[in-house]
Amino acid sequence: MRVLVAFDEAYRAYGEFLAAAIRRARPHLEAKAVLRDALEEELHHSDPYLVICSPPVPENPVSSREAWVELSVDPQQPSRIRLGEQRLEKLNPSLEEMLWVVDEARKLDE
Repeated sequence: MRVLVAFDEAYRAYGEFLAAAIRRARPHLEAKAVLRDALEEELHHSDPYLVICSPPVPENPVSSREAWVELSVDPQQPSRIRLGEQRLEKLNPSLEEMLWVVDEARKLDE
């Protein structure tokens, strides 16, 4: 399964850290960090199953995907998660919670 992480330049290190943490914790998965400006192009190029990006989730083509996370960079604002038909909101999700999302997305992709 492919995971694409996309954040604005100001949060580039955050996105790179998250993608690296996913690769370390789930070495059988592909996780790549890109700048948010390159999100649409990268979606067409790599066709990831799970997209994790800073808000807002683009209407097209991200919002139509089975699995995505709108990961808020403000710890006081909720992050929105879509896993198939399931919709969740989490306030300041931990790395463990993000790995749970990755695992749940992988189950949907099987």
